[in-house]
Amino acid sequence: MKEVVIFLLVAIAIFLFGKSCKYIKNDPTIITKVDTVYQQKTFTKVIKGDKIPFKVIQSRVDTLHNTIHDTITIVKDYLTTKVFADTITIDSSKFTIIDTISQNTIQGRRFMADIKERTITITNNIYHKDKNSLYLGILGDLRTFDNKVGLGVGLGFKTAKNGLITFAATTNQYSVGYYFKLF
Repeated sequence: MKEVVIFLLVAIAIFLFGKSCKYIKNDPTIITKVDTVYQQKTFTKVIKGDKIPFKVIQSRVDTLHNTIHDTITIVKDYLTTKVFADTITIDSSKFTIIDTISQNTIQGRRFMADIKERTITITNNIYHKDKNSLYLGILGDLRTFDNKVGLGVGLGFKTAKNGLITFAATTNQYSVGYYFKLF
């Protein structure tokens, strides 16, 4: 029985003072993945010219009297349909306004938006490191050469490096073993 007590004390000492026991800091491994997905959306809206409000900022009548223009040029300029386009780019999105002007009025306006939204997904995968474990068990054995049955206790110490050390003591015998992980 004295051997069993010594055996248990040695097993407990290995567990407590082992290199990677629970008292030593054992931080988990964190793997962060960042994934950015862009979605493209196109939006177009057309408005007729009579629905667009306007405001006269400055009249240019005095400059018209100082310069002499040909009547045909003035009428041609008045009847010509002109298209004015303005594009604004913000980040990766593009906004375009196209105005059609004829006879000093806005005939139509078109607004186009090419919007690119980005979705950022951050994934944190946390992997915990294996820890040491100590197992206590009751076991029995049967010796075949003299047909004696023995009862005893056993200790199993699982290391963080996938090994298992076993110590067992029964009324018939003592045993020590080491197991390693296959899969």
